[in-house]
Amino acid sequence: MIPYMRGNLARKRSGLAAADAIIAVSTTIAADLRARALELSATRLEIIPNPVDVPALRARAASSPPPVQGPYALYLGKLAPNKGTSSLVEVVERARLDWPLVIVGDGPDRAAIEAQAKRSERDIRFTGWVDQEQTTAWLAHASLLVFTSRGPESLSRVLLEASALGVPIAAMNTGGTPDIVKHEETGLLSSDAEALAGDVKRLRADEELRARLGQGARRLAEQSFDRASVVGRIESLYMELLSRRS
Repeated sequence: MIPYMRGNLARKRSGLAAADAIIAVSTTIAADLRARALELSATRLEIIPNPVDVPALRARAASSPPPVQGPYALYLGKLAPNKGTSSLVEVVERARLDWPLVIVGDGPDRAAIEAQAKRSERDIRFTGWVDQEQTTAWLAHASLLVFTSRGPESLSRVLLEASALGVPIAAMNTGGTPDIVKHEETGLLSSDAEALAGDVKRLRADEELRARLGQGARRLAEQSFDRASVVGRIESLYMELLSRRS
């Protein structure tokens, strides 16, 4: 299979190199393309993120009743090795989190995490897979979001939606995450589980910090990730390229 795969990759690279422009959804994806495909050295590369319909998301969130009473921390996503979920229990234990950690999602790591949770003194709850309406409700009313992913993340949808809703974020620094979570401005970034636990502890203890980071995240989502803005940038790029050809 190796010769076939190499040939397929070479065809993709030559095809990309022939494009008038390439859109990368994050700075990390752009850097990876430059580093791994020398054929693209002269190709125009535009960084335009995946969009979020911010007004629609906020409208759904506003009509969603709290799924539980009281504050809680949230993990939302797949329970799998690349998502770093094996460290979730360790993170809340190190942070001495006295709020429930609600884990929304499912995946191959779930059984192991549930076993860790049973041995823990922390309040850790599992919902399994939920639909979009329930997902929005859990996200809208969370007091903070824990993002353990080890990546590589291109541009996390969970982080985009959490930012649009102003949810304070403690995240691992991986892939395109810094495009969304700007340390001390729109969230907190860390490089290992111990540091992530420290960030969770900070957010739990500091209501003013949570409010400031949440507001910063909301502003960034409106300015950079809202559907109207992103679609406008893509349309402008196409119109520019078409005008050059004509």
